[in-house]
Amino acid sequence: MARLIEELKRRNVIRVAIAYGVAAWFLLQLADLVLENIAAPDWVMQALMLVVGIGFPLAIIFAWAFERTPEGIKREKDVDRSQSITQETGRKLDRAIIGILTILVAYLLIDKLILEDYPIKPADNTGVVATETTISQETSPSVAVLPFVNMSGDEENEYFSDGLTETLLHMLAQLPELRVAARTSSFAFKGKDTGIAEIASTLGVAHVLEGSVQKSGERVRVTAQLIRAEDGFHVWSQNYTRPLEDIFAIQDEIATDVATALDASLLGNSLPDMKSVATTDLTAYDGYLKGLEQQAIFSYGSLNIAEDYFKQALARDPEFTDARLALIRNYLLKNGTGVITEQELRNQAEPLIKQVREKHPENRLARAFELVMDLTNFSPDKGLEEIEAIVTELRNMLPLIASETLVRGNVASTLNFLFERERDAIEVLEAGLMLDPLASDLHRRLSAIHRDHDRLDAALESAQRAQQLAPQNPNNYGSLANLEREKNNLPAALNWQRMAIELDPQDHELVAALAQELYWLNLPEEGDRWFARVKALVPGSAIARMVELNRAMAKNEKAHAIKLAESMISDQVDIRRGAFFNALSRYTRLMLDSGRAEEALDFLVSVRPEIVNYDELPNDVQGVQMQWSTITLMVGFEPFEKRKDAWLKMTGNFDEMGFPWRDPEGGNLLFDYVNLGEFDAAVEHYLNDRLSRPMALNVNRHKQFLKPLFGPVYNDPSVAARLSELDEEYEQLRVEVAELMLEPEWNQ
Repeated sequence: MARLIEELKRRNVIRVAIAYGVAAWFLLQLADLVLENIAAPDWVMQALMLVVGIGFPLAIIFAWAFERTPEGIKREKDVDRSQSITQETGRKLDRAIIGILTILVAYLLIDKLILEDYPIKPADNTGVVATETTISQETSPSVAVLPFVNMSGDEENEYFSDGLTETLLHMLAQLPELRVAARTSSFAFKGKDTGIAEIASTLGVAHVLEGSVQKSGERVRVTAQLIRAEDGFHVWSQNYTRPLEDIFAIQDEIATDVATALDASLLGNSLPDMKSVATTDLTAYDGYLKGLEQQAIFSYGSLNIAEDYFKQALARDPEFTDARLALIRNYLLKNGTGVITEQELRNQAEPLIKQVREKHPENRLARAFELVMDLTNFSPDKGLEEIEAIVTELRNMLPLIASETLVRGNVASTLNFLFERERDAIEVLEAGLMLDPLASDLHRRLSAIHRDHDRLDAALESAQRAQQLAPQNPNNYGSLANLEREKNNLPAALNWQRMAIELDPQDHELVAALAQELYWLNLPEEGDRWFARVKALVPGSAIARMVELNRAMAKNEKAHAIKLAESMISDQVDIRRGAFFNALSRYTRLMLDSGRAEEALDFLVSVRPEIVNYDELPNDVQGVQMQWSTITLMVGFEPFEKRKDAWLKMTGNFDEMGFPWRDPEGGNLLFDYVNLGEFDAAVEHYLNDRLSRPMALNVNRHKQFLKPLFGPVYNDPSVAARLSELDEEYEQLRVEVAELMLEPEWNQ
């Protein structure tokens, strides 16, 4: 054995093994860093590790069997021992090993002392994003606050026990070293007989705080207990019986006691002063809690009720900051679901944000809401760089407002739909779901991203999960309806839509969409029935006018449709759900079809004279849409070259702004190809994109709105054949829906 070891040393086999191992480790570390940054698939790293592993025994065999000589590499048995230079080779290997080790030590020091402690740059620095990490329950104290049980014997007091839970969540979340499960996930277990261990496992926490509230007259009794999930051990329990006006003091006591019970040493031996909800007015507090209860339902009706409660709370206590923030969130939710327009959002929310930021400039949530409003305020003069700066600042804030799913959802949607950064968007949502795994709205947002990228099975799974978690939220049913449309299953989609309307009968947008679909399926009587509900809910609104316009189009009432479209264009109706652009596109098509294109252009210019200045984009969405339409109208009376020149000027402005409007997923390539005279490319795009989608429902709209504009495309034999197939699908679909309308559920 000793002779073997000596021979291994002489042949430098041991040195080669060491050098190979050190070099391989360094190579793999470097490769891991590079491959992660370029988003290489996992198999690349696995393949590299396999190659490195196979290379090790080969290097050992080579070192044993061969030797370096002045004349080059020779087999060891052919080398004269007296002329061997293995010692010199060994010294070179020693220097190489020392060199590589020096580099490794330097790398480890930089990684440990510099990179790990490198501070996050200020939030306004574009491209810098704070990292959201998930801390395991083994390394960090963690707790879920379950909804306190209402023992008062009065269901109307339910909001009070929920409110106590809400406040405790708010207070405990202020402890930087304590991970607190978000509200939506905690409240998902309300009223369910689920074991503590299962709850803790689902939410990823080590402790559970539960309790009960008994409110009787002017006194309240609160029981609270902190349970260690691993073994069911009661770490701490306490009863509090106080006059009702002391409820705020009780909240403070419980939160402090729980934090202390979780072991101050784990929390850094420094418990900060935790602030409860900032009011001492019981009536204001009651209104705030009732508002939160309604806000969580997230329907048209519930959001209106929530708004009233928050306003009542602020009337009682104008300094109630949490109520003001809840009201801002409510306006954002109302805009997102269509209750108010973007302009109404600005008019109502901006003064409230200003009030909070003037008194509490450090308030992160107020700043986040302000930025979300900036995201919703699209204008052509706001380039991608400005929007990306907003998104970056919001991403930096997310770890500090981790439970605010509205902000997180807006960030993810912007990353995916505007910047086409799908992976980043999913990471934002998944980070939120690690903290709040039962957050219905995050699952719904994730479903939308999967749907956008044609992963319909994954989209359906997320949408179903959202609906299961929040069956009272009509938006979840709307998501399922949209997915069934993508799968070309319109009857199922309409059934989901009907259930959403049943949950939220005030949602005029859902009703309007249903009426329009029935009109386009040539079911006018059924369409009229639902249109009557739209007019009853929002008479004279942009939505009602849009449905009436589509009704006239579906019934081929051209003169009436032109009149309706002109009135909507003159008023520049709100762009919600495309009301304005729908009016514009229908007007353009009707006037082209009637040989009145030049008259139509004169009308548009009379409304907005600047829209024919193609060297510049108007400074609002309606203006841009009108400018686009003027070029479309040129088909009817201007030579091709003039239309092409105008198109290149307008789209050049989009290019300078950095908007990816020519992306194939966006659907604008058809307009581009036709306006540039590239008809073969237009036909290929139309067949492989628009007409490849499940779209029997849309075939009539395609024929009515696009055929007058794109005659060369529609005259192509392949396009004509595909449209003929869709005609057959359309007729079958119309019959299926007509039968569906006879079922009892549709006639209640």
